[in-house]
Amino acid sequence: MRAQETDTVAELGMRDRKKARTRETIRTAALDLFEEQGFERTTVDQICRRADVAHRTFFRYYATKEALLFGLDFGRTVLDALAAAPAGLSLWEAFEHALAATDGRMEEAAEHTTRRRTLRREFLEIKSVHDYALILVDTLGRRAAEVAAERLGVDPHTDLRPLAFGAMLAGMIRRHVLIGSEHGGGLSDWADAYQDVLRPTR
Repeated sequence: MRAQETDTVAELGMRDRKKARTRETIRTAALDLFEEQGFERTTVDQICRRADVAHRTFFRYYATKEALLFGLDFGRTVLDALAAAPAGLSLWEAFEHALAATDGRMEEAAEHTTRRRTLRREFLEIKSVHDYALILVDTLGRRAAEVAAERLGVDPHTDLRPLAFGAMLAGMIRRHVLIGSEHGGGLSDWADAYQDVLRPTR
């Protein structure tokens, strides 16, 4: 690798680390404020002041205040693993492969995850948080249908299987978000339950 290329890689690595630190600073400031004074009383202005960042920096990392109660890649890790599963697998086999690769986690396993999940449960009755959760579930369901259609090589407008898969996954995620995995199992448990329901009985 030439010196110029090495410098470019190093610069990109440093930039990524700086972005990660900024994101963590904003997230920590927000979670601290949510715990201290509640979600509704906490404003983006206050989060920016606590994190010492400008408004435009905040919105570069988080589209809304509600987004801070969810992981950055909430649900997307499983869908990325589904899309990347070996091509020879059936859709359900690819889904099982994705669950195994991610341990069925909807959120990254990070130090702040349990803290954020606790706050999310506490604030879910707030309309803006509840609405954000439903929008997120719907978005992930639509993305799951797109991935399923790509894997099956079909048009979801004429083949219902991708939409059925997306609806199934959205149902799993909805329960995880609105009720919590500790009250009914994680994605792997739900996948097993779906298999039991759909498997023909003798």
